[in-house]
Amino acid sequence: MKEKPFDPPATPASGACPKPTIGMELSETSKRLHDCLRKASEAVGLPQSYRMFLFHLEHESGLTQLELAHRVKLSAPSVSVTLQKMERDGLLLRQTDEKDQRNTRVYLTDEGHALNARIHDAMFEVDNQLINGFTKEEQALFESMLKRMNENLEGMNL
Repeated sequence: MKEKPFDPPATPASGACPKPTIGMELSETSKRLHDCLRKASEAVGLPQSYRMFLFHLEHESGLTQLELAHRVKLSAPSVSVTLQKMERDGLLLRQTDEKDQRNTRVYLTDEGHALNARIHDAMFEVDNQLINGFTKEEQALFESMLKRMNENLEGMNL
């Protein structure tokens, strides 16, 4: 049985502000989290735009530029520009795929791995603050709810 859709709260007759919606609360949390992650990145000398690239390449070395674009949810040209900067900074190498020369594969350098290790600790510190006071069960429930929310919005065309 399909659940009833969310009914937004009615505007009070008094003219007072209505209670924030779930989306508004989530947006505010997302902004605060983004700010904390940016500050943590800057503290270890990592440009904010590099963080997700390091994460994905640390977990799966040799991704193609297109695969990386899908993972970081950016356009291929934006990914190419960021990869050029990261390559210039000595964090990664791009190599033509030997089996399919139309593809370029991306690999972290030793310096890229070291920077990822430094940011990893800072990210976990932010995560620990984010979930401070939540039980393990609440954390698991919240994680599953966030995944469902993302899935719910994935197919939405506005």
